[in-house]
Amino acid sequence: MRLLNELIESLSGERPTLTDALIKTKVLLHRLGQKELIGWVNLELTGYPEDVQVPDYRIFNVEIRGNVTNTAYTYNDQSLPTAHLGEDLRGKFTRYWARESISALEQLAKKNDTKVLSIPLPPEFYGLLGKPLSNDFHVQQAWRAVGPGQLTQILTQVRSRLLDFVLELNEKLAEEMTPEEIKKVGQSPDTASMFNNAIFGDNTTILVGDHNRQTVTNRIIKGDFKALKSLLQERNVAVADIDELRSAIEADADGEDVRTKRFGPRVRGWMKSMLAKAVDASWQIEIGVASNFLYEALKTYYGW
Repeated sequence: MRLLNELIESLSGERPTLTDALIKTKVLLHRLGQKELIGWVNLELTGYPEDVQVPDYRIFNVEIRGNVTNTAYTYNDQSLPTAHLGEDLRGKFTRYWARESISALEQLAKKNDTKVLSIPLPPEFYGLLGKPLSNDFHVQQAWRAVGPGQLTQILTQVRSRLLDFVLELNEKLAEEMTPEEIKKVGQSPDTASMFNNAIFGDNTTILVGDHNRQTVTNRIIKGDFKALKSLLQERNVAVADIDELRSAIEADADGEDVRTKRFGPRVRGWMKSMLAKAVDASWQIEIGVASNFLYEALKTYYGW
C-alpha cells in the first residue's frame, strides 16, 4: 500500500514532519474504513480544547521562574521556591498540560532557547510565591518555564506511537491485496485494537464521543467486572443488560474460545444484541462507536 509505505518512510526518516504524517494518517484511516479513530489525529493536528482530556505524554513538570526585587537589587529569571506551597497548589503550578497543536510544538521545539515557552502566572499569586524570600525581596513577575527537551519528548512520543501502528499494520497487509481486501482488513476490530494499543497503550479502553473527540480511561483491570460494569453504565448500558453480560461471561468461562483468546458464544450473542439495540436506538450510542467500545472494553476485561 503506497500511502502506508510513505508514512513509514516519513516517520522513520531523520527529520520527520509530524504534521504531514498525521494528515496522511487521517487519509489512511479513511481508506481503511476506520473513521471513528480519527479523533486523536484531529486533536493532535488542531490542539486539545480545555474540555478534552490531554494524553499522559502531553503532561509534564515545569519550573517556576520569575523576576524578584527589593529596594536595592533586581534579579531576573530566577528559579522560585515552591516547597512551601500546599501539594494541590504546587501541582497546579508545576504541572503543564500541553494543549498546543503538533505544528505549534514542532515550531517551538526548533528554537534554541533554554526556555522556549513561558506561561505567565496571575499576579495574585506573586505574594504567595515570594513568602520564602529573604532581605525584603518580593516577586515582580512569575511564570512557568517549558524547556525544548520537554516539547521534543512529546513529538518523539507521537512519532513512536504512530510508527508502531503503521509498522504493525504493514505486517497485516500484503502487497498483492486489492483495495477491497485492504478495506476488509482495515475494518476488522483487530485494526481498531491495534491502533488503540499503539497510540494509547495496552489495557486501555477508548471511548469515542461527539465531534470525534476521544476520552481515554485506564480503569479496567483484567477480571474486574465491577470496573467493567461502571464503564458500561457510563455509556448508558442498562443494568439488566450488564447482568446478562455477567451471566454470559460466567457461562463461557471454561470454554475453548476463551482459552484461545476469543469471545465465547454467549458473549458474542450478547454483543450482537447490544449492537442491534444501537441500530434501533434503544441503546443511545452510534453503531460505529458501539462496536469498537464493546470490543475494546471486553478485550481489556479478559486481559488480551
